[in-house]
Amino acid sequence: MRRTFPLVLIVLIAGCSSTPAAAPSPTPAPLTIGGTMSVPGSSLIGGLDSNPKPCVTTGGYSDIQEGAQVVITDEASKTIALGSLEAGKPDSQNSARCVFPFSVQNVPAGRPFYGIEVSHRGRLQYTAEQIAMSLQLTLGD
Repeated sequence: MRRTFPLVLIVLIAGCSSTPAAAPSPTPAPLTIGGTMSVPGSSLIGGLDSNPKPCVTTGGYSDIQEGAQVVITDEASKTIALGSLEAGKPDSQNSARCVFPFSVQNVPAGRPFYGIEVSHRGRLQYTAEQIAMSLQLTLGD
């Protein structure tokens, strides 16, 4: 006696879909975070002409000078970018102050919060919207 078994055909279709796969989201372009750090009690060299001379800070603000580190952190306080202060110039509104510009490039975009710290002066926290504006940081009165 011969037994017969029904033929079962199983077809697997892997990865087929009627809707196309979504393209990966593009990575947001890196940010440039910039602004100034204003410091009181500076010793000014030169005047407020069209080509002002650099400022030299003294006393308790001697760490705020050209080359001082600017650290950008993410919401978890992880360092994500570094920059430095540029040469200080006398403040056009108050000659007893120095203003040090900074610009930190290639900061990863898409974070909900960013921190910024100049030298060892403590981190300030900003939202993504706030960090996109030019920051005006101030020490002292």
